Formats: sequence, C-alpha cells, structure tokens
Amino acid sequence: MRVYIAGAMTGRFDYKKYFNEAEEFVRSKGHIVLNPSFLPEGLADYYKINKAMIDQCDAIYVLLHSENSVGTKKEIEYAKSTCKQVIYQQEAETKEKEWGWKKDPYIYPRSFYSPVGYIPWDPWGRRL
Repeated sequence: MRVYIAGAMTGRFDYKKYFNEAEEFVRSKGHIVLNPSFLPEGLADYYKINKAMIDQCDAIYVLLHSENSVGTKKEIEYAKSTCKQVIYQQEAETKEKEWGWKKDPYIYPRSFYSPVGYIPWDPWGRRL
C-alpha cells in the first residue's frame, strides 16, 4: 500500500524528525511512503503538490497532535473526499512516550521536591 504522511509543519522547527520517524515505522510495515517533509522550503503552493501526492496513495497517516493544523485538516478532508483510508498515529507507534509538544508541569529540579527522607507526591497520584 502507498501511504502519505500528513502532519503539522508550520511553527514546528523539528517537524522533519517526526516525519522521518513515522516514515521508518510505516516502511517497516512493508508500505511505500510519500513524505512531504522532503519538499524544499519556499514553494508557492504546497497544497497542490500535497494533493497530487495524496492522489497517488491508498491511505494517509496522520501524525500525533496534528489534527488541529489547518493544512492537515485540509489534507484529511481531501483524502476522505477521494475515498482514501485515514490512519491516525498512536503513541505506541512512536519512539518517545511523548513527543515533547506537551510541557512538563514541574519547573523546579527534582531535588526541590524531595528533601531527604521525604517521598513527594502530587494531587494526581503520580510519584515524583
């Protein structure tokens, strides 16, 4: 199966890392991958090129946390309108547990929360 990778690029400086990770995963499943992160920067209209790439594929693979991206929404709508399968990436399919787009709520070093002989906890039940 030919698979197009869809995901947010605007405002994310390390987007190529996540696209490449997804490409490795999909390729390891035996599929042909079309990765739009390899397009050169500065083109006039990426969406026309992306539509042509989607036309050549059987499915699109949507990266985590990309559903709210304007471009990704357009790609998903276009894929659905052309009867392509839409596959959403799961956290289990990534190398990292979280991709770092969510910030850790604890801004102080661990030693700040755990003086000697004290076992810290937080109201959500996670051990620090």
